[in-house]
Amino acid sequence: MNYPSPVPGLVVRYNYLWDKEKNEGASVGSKDRPCAIVLYHSKTGDTIVVPITHSPPELGEEDLSIEVPRELCGQLGLDDATNWVRLSEANRFQWPGIHLRTLPSDPNRYDYGMIPQEFYEKIKAKLYETMMKGRVPLAQR
Repeated sequence: MNYPSPVPGLVVRYNYLWDKEKNEGASVGSKDRPCAIVLYHSKTGDTIVVPITHSPPELGEEDLSIEVPRELCGQLGLDDATNWVRLSEANRFQWPGIHLRTLPSDPNRYDYGMIPQEFYEKIKAKLYETMMKGRVPLAQR
């Protein structure tokens, strides 16, 4: 099976390790989930992803998440529930790594598809803003 090209904006299925899980000593995330690639360095293979989750942002942290537009959820094949891109943390790994997972709907694919450029730029800008405030733990995997 071939891996997709790891381009920024690609949504992949990935075993995301939340910062809370890492702090509790876990090395594997509790579940596989869609994650958006926000950075890929072709020479080193460094890849940074942010998680997509159904959990709404907690009170006081609304600025650390961006709701995924419903029509984009449909285009990516995500379920009908509200989805959020969480920008309060990220995972870093070497592409393709051992934590990529195939889609439940298609065991021959690792990706859901691409985020439109305008939405990707919004994610990237908000993540950068959050990182500059020193608020983004980065789990190295």
